[in-house]
Amino acid sequence: MIKPWHLGPVLAAAALGASAYWWQQHKNDWSAPAPLRPDLPQYTPIEQPAALSNAQTLARPVMWTTRRPIELKAENQKNQQEQELAQSRLLAVLESGASRIALLRRANGTSMKLSAETRPWRLQSFNGRQAQFMSDDGRRVELQLEYAPATPPVPSPRDAEPGPTR
Repeated sequence: MIKPWHLGPVLAAAALGASAYWWQQHKNDWSAPAPLRPDLPQYTPIEQPAALSNAQTLARPVMWTTRRPIELKAENQKNQQEQELAQSRLLAVLESGASRIALLRRANGTSMKLSAETRPWRLQSFNGRQAQFMSDDGRRVELQLEYAPATPPVPSPRDAEPGPTR
């Protein structure tokens, strides 16, 4: 009598034999698929750059020592910064050791701090009443220290009450 558990290994051996036979018969049947061209996206050509003017290059060759960049807006901005500093009010100069910071009030009411390390304008010297500021290109502006009048103290409600009378 055949036991039911003997049937599993027999079926496995039969499946293995059938797959070996199929492999042997069809191992050379594979062929490469037909090549397909990839779908490339449409492209737009790059715009050509605008024609360059060589007039400045020919007038001022690159390796000449006298060649300097044209400064139209930079010079105007430097003059505007100098005017802004000249119109400012010097409120205080704070010193701690070797470092100094000048506190200024611009004409529009905003505050500005300048020290020896700020750029383009820096605090060069202060003699107690007058501060001298220097720019990176050597221009100088001198400002007098302005003393603001002391504001009268606001009386407290306790001061407004009359004292006890005798």
